Amino acid sequence: MKWIAVSGFLAIAAAACATVLFVAAMKPTSATAFVLWSAWLLIPHAAMVAALILKQRNGATPGHWHAVAIVVCVAGVLLIADAIFWHPDAQGALAVMMVPLLQGIALALLLPLSGWAHRRLQSP
Repeated sequence: MKWIAVSGFLAIAAAACATVLFVAAMKPTSATAFVLWSAWLLIPHAAMVAALILKQRNGATPGHWHAVAIVVCVAGVLLIADAIFWHPDAQGALAVMMVPLLQGIALALLLPLSGWAHRRLQSP
């Protein structure tokens, strides 16, 4: 496995752990709330891992897919940290709830763009 693939999976795992820690920092009122918040926020991470593994089973996953996963993971962690710690306000919970949607949009936009850039750089 290439170093970019290892980096991609490590970034996804680290972002997932940080996300769960951020949910704990929000101090949900019950264990059910903790599980639901965590599950909702971890959906993009699970989708990225599933996409990378499925693509890898069909052949080598392009390196730019792992790079996009790293960027999306870092952006998600920063958005959650911003809403919880740096700019807390009454709408912070709504902002945190929007992070998986924003990560999905970022994936949908960045994967084709990274593929286009990769092909453009590879052609003479």
